[in-house]
Amino acid sequence: MGYDDKSLVFAGAGRPGMGTPWGMLGLITRRALEPLGYHVHIESRSARSDNARYVGDGQAGFGATHPSRALAAYHGREKYAGEGPRRRLRVIACINHPSWIGVAVRPETGIADLSEIAARQLPGRVKAGTGLIFDLNWVYYGLSRELIESWGGQFIQLDLEAPRILWVLSGEVDLFVDTVYAAYTPEARHWWGASVPHDLRFLPLPDALIQQICAKAGGDPGFIPTRLMRGVTTDIPTVARLPQIIYTRDDMPEDFAYLLAKTLDDDRHLFRETHIPYSYDPKTVARDIGIPLHPGAARYYREMGYLRTEG
Repeated sequence: MGYDDKSLVFAGAGRPGMGTPWGMLGLITRRALEPLGYHVHIESRSARSDNARYVGDGQAGFGATHPSRALAAYHGREKYAGEGPRRRLRVIACINHPSWIGVAVRPETGIADLSEIAARQLPGRVKAGTGLIFDLNWVYYGLSRELIESWGGQFIQLDLEAPRILWVLSGEVDLFVDTVYAAYTPEARHWWGASVPHDLRFLPLPDALIQQICAKAGGDPGFIPTRLMRGVTTDIPTVARLPQIIYTRDDMPEDFAYLLAKTLDDDRHLFRETHIPYSYDPKTVARDIGIPLHPGAARYYREMGYLRTEG
């Protein structure tokens, strides 16, 4: 498999039929390249932190992930600490995906502010995201997974393969601190499963925490928009997460990287033909997320006027 025989591996995480965010970006890329004679195999084992390993270590020619994951691998930190930095990673395109940090509680808990969890040593049942962006949230409130568990709390593990999320439907969760967006994907379906039968109370993030997360983990000040789901009755201040990226290594042939960037642009309508609210924006497709653009992609964006600086 390789560029010469037009048979490529895309680290997409999750089988295409599951509808996962990175898998769908793989499916979109496959649909864009197929008319040019390319066969793209979407590697379903490249989930979570393994995605950047598949791409960075050459098990996949390219893939899709969140910038926070790619940056951690690029610098050799967090889940990749001790593995060495993967400095050969390169960005092909930033694809908009409206998503936010969501914090919500069941009203029965009586929680109006997360600081109350530490003050009352509440043993809550928690569904939480992982990584620096969420670690900063816990630290701000004087909390940690270890502390919450020491008070009798429980962190619920997500099973992407499970056909139903019974623990959500039955109300066996008290607190959500996780990425939220408008799609019923395996990674986000717990929001929809909980917000329909249960009247969740969404909590705003303090401005100081928003600024801290944006500075240290990436993202932009934003808000969960009114009516995104039941319980969001007004705009909720929070962090808008960075766009998803399609990325590769520096050994991708420059001509193919150019072709890939051009094809994704020419077929940008494909990003709208999915259940996930993706969009291609020429003003942000070459956004600097802290990892260099592949020279082939940069050449295309510069020719199109999407990239106005040298690099």
